[in-house]
Amino acid sequence: MSVDNNSTALVRRLYEEGLNRRDAAAATAFYAHDAKNHGRTVGRAGMQRVFESLFSVFPDFHYRIEYAIAEGDRVVCKVTMTGNHLGLPTLPEVFSGMLKGILPTGKRVQVSHFHSFRIRDGQISEHAAVRDDLGMLLQLGLVKRPSEE
Repeated sequence: MSVDNNSTALVRRLYEEGLNRRDAAAATAFYAHDAKNHGRTVGRAGMQRVFESLFSVFPDFHYRIEYAIAEGDRVVCKVTMTGNHLGLPTLPEVFSGMLKGILPTGKRVQVSHFHSFRIRDGQISEHAAVRDDLGMLLQLGLVKRPSEE
């Protein structure tokens, strides 16, 4: 198996064994001790807090990997996240802070994401993501299209 295939397999395992089981400790174990998230060094402890907060907002969320591409030490994947908005974030900055103080709507969302990972020594050393936040806010009923007002 090439380095690229090993890296893709690592990221797939992150989703399957950690995130989709909503197991923050298992997901965190895929990250390096000095991991960066969105450019900030947060380490494993910081990643665990992020995952716990994600699970508090969408306790039933699930990621479906649409595709994953690796080149060198990078893996980029498109995923679809689904889940029901049933809780409040435990970290205000999760979801870019847009759900801070927003009471659970109970609504189900389906949101496209692109995630980028850097792999170093068999662990994730950097992560960043771009999500369809506007689509999620529309699905939650927190914003309306101009034609709906």
